[in-house]
Amino acid sequence: MAGIPVLHCITGLNVGGAEYMLARFGAKLAQTHYDPSVLSLMTPGPIARDLRAANINVATLQMHQSRPGPRALARLRAIMRSSQPRLLHGWMYHGNVAASIGSLLGERQPIIWSIHHSIANLASEKLLTRAVIRLSASLSHGTSAISYCSRVSADQHEALGFDPDKRRIIPNGVDCDQFRPRSDARRYLCDALSVPTERILVGNVARAHPMKDHGSFVRAIARLRSMGLDAHGILIGDGHERGVVHRLAAELDITPMITVSNARADIDRLMPGLDLFMLSSAWGEAFPLVVAEAMASGVPAIATDVGDCAWLLGDRQMVVGPENADTLAKLAASILCLSQDARRQLGERARRRVVDRFSLRSYVDSHLALYDEILDQQATRAARQMGWQAPVSTARRMR
Repeated sequence: MAGIPVLHCITGLNVGGAEYMLARFGAKLAQTHYDPSVLSLMTPGPIARDLRAANINVATLQMHQSRPGPRALARLRAIMRSSQPRLLHGWMYHGNVAASIGSLLGERQPIIWSIHHSIANLASEKLLTRAVIRLSASLSHGTSAISYCSRVSADQHEALGFDPDKRRIIPNGVDCDQFRPRSDARRYLCDALSVPTERILVGNVARAHPMKDHGSFVRAIARLRSMGLDAHGILIGDGHERGVVHRLAAELDITPMITVSNARADIDRLMPGLDLFMLSSAWGEAFPLVVAEAMASGVPAIATDVGDCAWLLGDRQMVVGPENADTLAKLAASILCLSQDARRQLGERARRRVVDRFSLRSYVDSHLALYDEILDQQATRAARQMGWQAPVSTARRMR
């Protein structure tokens, strides 16, 4: 029997935390009583390969700008007719708005939005993003639910006018079988990135973007070295080749101690080789998936106090205020100066926290329950309108 069709709407399927979550979630969802497909507003990026490998259909509006024109709306209407979704699930601001428009162009299907961003200061966002956020606040009342990966993010968005009655907190989830400690990880990482094995390896995985504040990451590495620690910074993500990282490393005379790499498909094999994961973001993070992946890999992690990093780490002593490289370096040093056994215990505790609270299995189960609930409510409303009692829902019968 065919599953219940669900259409996921997202901006572009480029490398990012939300995009990876969609790919991993979609692959698991396809094994249940739901049948996922994906709509990419822009030309699909590399994450589309992961979705297609899981036999998930990927359609696109082929937009080249953030504002939809008549051609994009016509494509959206055609995709709605061909996919006939019972449920629409938006991912991030533009995908959320597209899901709402798709419902209006379709059969008024129920809509779930998902928010993967925090907003400490709206002025930090681009002008167009601010406009989309304000539009989203007015449209939010028409959703069936808004899934936030972060409690802080939910508070911030509701303060901007998002409907508080639609709040659902579903933190990002990690595949803890994929991200795990590996005995060969150190050698693999050093060989793959040509890093000296004897150095203390401090890593960060993120694309080059001002909100990631990689300048503070580089300054923290320089500060660690000034403390007498043989620290080596590793940054993996697109856009670092000609950005602030190289310029600042040269200014601080630590160019040989900073290694950058474009986005890679083997992060699960590289991550366990680190001595410490250090998130330096200044704003925008909600529930950074990459921190949870480091923890699941058995690596001690520290972060700036943005979004729900403190909740994820489970210890406020492991977070510091953003945009303060000296404080970040001091916290890093307090961990790196521990014995190897003590650091290993920190890593084991971090992994247990993710396995117990933030696994991919939990993420999938929470969404399945939400999907079933929304479709049950829809069936009940339809039955009342027709004046008869609704049977057990299609969603539950297909389990």
